[in-house]
Amino acid sequence: MKIPFNLKEKIIEAAEHIYDVAKKDVEISVKKTGVKISKPRPTRHTIKWRAKNH
Repeated sequence: MKIPFNLKEKIIEAAEHIYDVAKKDVEISVKKTGVKISKPRPTRHTIKWRAKNH
């Protein structure tokens, strides 16, 4: 089976995009006990700027 050369680039690009999206919406912490996913509590600063950037 022949794999196209740009497949690796597309996978890396997709992983970077998923990381960027996840970084904005959820907080992921990886520890020895497991993976914890939580949603950060909005601060006054983030509420203010999200309202201005609608």
